[in-house]
Amino acid sequence: MATSTDLRPQPRRSRGPVAAVVAALMLTACGGLVPVAPASAPVGAPLVAVADAVGQDGLVGPSASDEASALGSAPTSTRPDPWGSPSASLTESPAASPAGSAIASPVPPLQPSPSIDPLGATRPFDAATVAALQKVLDAAQIHIPTPGISVAIRLTDGRTWLGVSGDRRLSPARPVDQDTVFSIASITKTFVTAVVMQLVAEGRLSLDDRLAKYLPDYPRARRITIRQLLEHTSGIANYFESAAYDRAVFSRPTRRWTVSGILALVGKPYCAPGRCFHYSNTNFVLLGQIVEHVTGQPIARVIRERLLDPLGLDRTSFQPDEPTPTDAAHGHLWGGGTTFMDQTGSGHVLPNMSAATVAWAAGAMVSNPADLARWALALYATDRVVRPDLLAQMLAFRKRDEYGLGTRTRIFNGRRAIGHGGSLRGYEDGVWYFPREGAVIVLLSNRGLYNPDERIRELARTLWKHIDVPPPEYKRSRNTN
Repeated sequence: MATSTDLRPQPRRSRGPVAAVVAALMLTACGGLVPVAPASAPVGAPLVAVADAVGQDGLVGPSASDEASALGSAPTSTRPDPWGSPSASLTESPAASPAGSAIASPVPPLQPSPSIDPLGATRPFDAATVAALQKVLDAAQIHIPTPGISVAIRLTDGRTWLGVSGDRRLSPARPVDQDTVFSIASITKTFVTAVVMQLVAEGRLSLDDRLAKYLPDYPRARRITIRQLLEHTSGIANYFESAAYDRAVFSRPTRRWTVSGILALVGKPYCAPGRCFHYSNTNFVLLGQIVEHVTGQPIARVIRERLLDPLGLDRTSFQPDEPTPTDAAHGHLWGGGTTFMDQTGSGHVLPNMSAATVAWAAGAMVSNPADLARWALALYATDRVVRPDLLAQMLAFRKRDEYGLGTRTRIFNGRRAIGHGGSLRGYEDGVWYFPREGAVIVLLSNRGLYNPDERIRELARTLWKHIDVPPPEYKRSRNTN
């Protein structure tokens, strides 16, 4: 058994043929905005938020699954409440911070367990469970379809399964193996968030600090807090939704973006700070700058020294500051039938230099499922990465938009999971920890523009049939699987 390490500071559905793919890549945001109550509103005034905007090839986590949407996304819905309070509305708690801060979550708080060791020895599942999971994975690779897919399932008792299917690249064909790394896109946000929370624990910054303290020249910086950046209530526009984004990013795949170039793509604000929820990758670019300002180091080095090395995540790296393995999975877009368009080509950065560097602190990292399963356990199931009281704030999910601080929640088959999704040109990913079941499910694939939630749901459904788990905690609507 490896020695436990305490990392805390000490004190969419598938598209059609090529034309449809090209059209999808040209989409700008299609989500509307629902205002959040102003700061002067009385305590108890409704705070309503919208689901993610869906932009060109994303970098947003996957849009809400059919199940989660049906269970509670409409501002005035009378549908069953997944949190168990059918008539509950989203309101400020009496002790709420200024508008836009985390709202008291109806989700029971997690209790990190010191007995769970993400660095500990693993053991295999029984043969029947392995066979059933592999059957689901092979079917998913064909049904999606995707050139390749890689999955890790790990329980808190150490049982682990690593499954692969398909190819990491097609010309020449090279199969996916358990070491193959993929772009993890917005899952990068969980690493950035963990670093921010560690800096908060050290007293080097506060969640209520104004952006102006670190980036005084940024528009409205005196009105925007770090908490609002983490929870996507800053109102700052998502630069992935810029009309100039596609041409600027994809006309030169070898371009290496700077932060100033990224921020030049940012459009007009969606709303005043704290007045609405809108998923915006710009928030995490600014958080990356704040981390570098506070630490005096590149964010890649900060993540490496604080998180990756202590946890032994040796297949995880921050591109392009750190090298990407040459045997990585190329990103692809589906052109219909058996046609896939390779987005990586002869390069080694995933999906290419331009797409990775424009993502930066919002989504430039790569990893494999085994590393991410270990990461999810360390972050969500123990107190070794983030102090328990700060982890509780990360997991204070607003009911309507299902987002906390750098982490979101989903309901799969009536069971709550926490984690994050990722979507970047040619990749779709998900990392989900099921607290009651004590299980992590990680899915990485090298095909873009589809929603992986259904495949994760199928894997989860199969897993629950083979292990001892409590009954589902939430009612399932007629629109769920």
